[in-house]
Amino acid sequence: MPLLRPLARSLAPLPDESLPGFLLRLAFRLDTSPSELSIRTGLTDRPSLAVLPTPLLIGLAQERRHTFARMVKAADTEVDAMLLDTYSSRYPHARPSPSGRNGLANHQHRWLFMHATRYCPQCLAGEKNPLEREFGGPWKKSWRLPPVFSCLEHRSFLEHACPACESPVLHTATRSGVRHMPRWREDGLHPAQCREFIGGLCGHRLDRDAPPARKLPAEYRKFQTFLLDLLNPHGTASVQVLGHSTTPAHYFTDLRTACLILRTSWPSSRHLLDNQELETLLAAGPSTEEQTLSRSKFARTASDMPHLAPQPNAALLLAADRLLRLNDADSFAGHLRTLLNGHELRPSKVGWARAFLETRPQCSEGFLQAVSSVVQTYAGPTLARNLKQPIRTSRFRPEHIPQFLQEDWYQKYFAHMDGISTVHLRRTVALRLCQTASGGSIQKAADRLSLFLSNPAVTARLAESPKRVHRWARQRPDPLEFETAIRDLAAELDSRDDLIDYEQRRKKLQAWCIGPEPWKVIASHIALPAGGYAPGGGFAIDLSDRKRNIASVILWSLVTQGEHVLAPTPICNQQDPETQRKWRMSVDAVWSRILHRTTRPTDDQLITALEEYAAYLTPIIDHGQTPSVEASPWT
Repeated sequence: MPLLRPLARSLAPLPDESLPGFLLRLAFRLDTSPSELSIRTGLTDRPSLAVLPTPLLIGLAQERRHTFARMVKAADTEVDAMLLDTYSSRYPHARPSPSGRNGLANHQHRWLFMHATRYCPQCLAGEKNPLEREFGGPWKKSWRLPPVFSCLEHRSFLEHACPACESPVLHTATRSGVRHMPRWREDGLHPAQCREFIGGLCGHRLDRDAPPARKLPAEYRKFQTFLLDLLNPHGTASVQVLGHSTTPAHYFTDLRTACLILRTSWPSSRHLLDNQELETLLAAGPSTEEQTLSRSKFARTASDMPHLAPQPNAALLLAADRLLRLNDADSFAGHLRTLLNGHELRPSKVGWARAFLETRPQCSEGFLQAVSSVVQTYAGPTLARNLKQPIRTSRFRPEHIPQFLQEDWYQKYFAHMDGISTVHLRRTVALRLCQTASGGSIQKAADRLSLFLSNPAVTARLAESPKRVHRWARQRPDPLEFETAIRDLAAELDSRDDLIDYEQRRKKLQAWCIGPEPWKVIASHIALPAGGYAPGGGFAIDLSDRKRNIASVILWSLVTQGEHVLAPTPICNQQDPETQRKWRMSVDAVWSRILHRTTRPTDDQLITALEEYAAYLTPIIDHGQTPSVEASPWT
């Protein structure tokens, strides 16, 4: 870049003034065009780029910033203050993106009003000093942010269109692919004049003959003060979202997503809105203005474009904020399911969910918990393309989840739920916890827990459980009760430091059984009735290898907290097919008595001995060792 001489005359930047606004005022003072001034001050080094492409509103390279500051006789900090990237630590949509004008950058910048701005006529009039009275007040950079919908100084809503031609102000919706500032090569235009270019120059003075100011209600004034405090780099450092403390950046991402949910779920969201103008806009669908300002083929819907009209936009933001400021994620999830009642699609296929899952915005923990319980539930493997990673981050991993939910967890969170088989419930909870930790479909969670075995009958039984539980949960008086209990259990696991690696236990015992010598000791603990027969006569008490196979399965279940049908059976596998079938039926019978608490005295004696055996094995396995089949607490 050739060395440029500083301008002979300049202007001091005004508070919150944007870079285009400063160039408009300075060009008017120097009786030149903003494009000539862009070249003269080093903003662009080619005439073809002298129309200030809109990405330059966000940020400038450090060298170019310094050159511009020297040319206009301003401090580097004053130039930095004109750019939108000063909000990037608080407002993630204002971060520069190297990916260009399309793709993710276009999606991100849709919440920067990159193609238009709002304004306050009284602020544009200036009149605080002679320079402002002559060259106008500031075009504020904060007006380009959707969360800024009012002027607190004048206690009124901002304007968004020229009252004469009704076109958006300083909009750049040209037919070309490059977005340029309007009439940038023309001189002699006052900074506050309308620069409408599609239908010919309008030239209306936006700081004069403005429509009556729309007064700002106290509720909106308080909300605007709150939002401006969050945008301030020196403002509040955290905010409560759904019962969790989060950063302003995460809050604004949550706010954007909540607005998208409210818009795409119309008319189910009508009860959450209280603005007639907003309801009219939503009922009419995407406006011509939105379709003009958002033509990106990467945008699934215009519903993610914020309204330029300040009042409906403020009403939508306030409704979204009310959802986010609920006390817990469960309440928000309840609203979310209500909003989805009008959709025939599954949650993961609804427009806002698809956009959320594809972009994976950096949301707050509370928001992720609420959304994950709705979106990441029973998605099938072919429909879980966007769920390959978990929505939220958890401390517990799939290896910390037992295959068959352990008894104390079940009793604490799920035992009071009736109308569903305990087996189906405990299987499904284990799968849902694994899905929460690793993402993906229910089948992926089952594969991760090694539930789907080669036995087709077992596979069918296990795959049926989530379907039954899903139908049962939807028909309960509180359809959210089951998912709420899962979320509570997940929260408890996240807070614990004594998580058990059940996957390691399963691997260490994948081909294990009770050896003959330990079995002799266990059998000696079982007191046989007189004559060796069960009370009342009938069948003889059997302590052969058949019983040792049953005991091995029960011991495996005690150590791994797994279900008996998933246990390895090396003793049974050595028998002929008919004997294997009978022995498996025996295992099923004993397991059924245990689940229904109808065990016999000999069963209780066996279980007592096996619990002592399990207490001996678990420390050995948890230290990474594989116990010998002959090792026992009695040898």
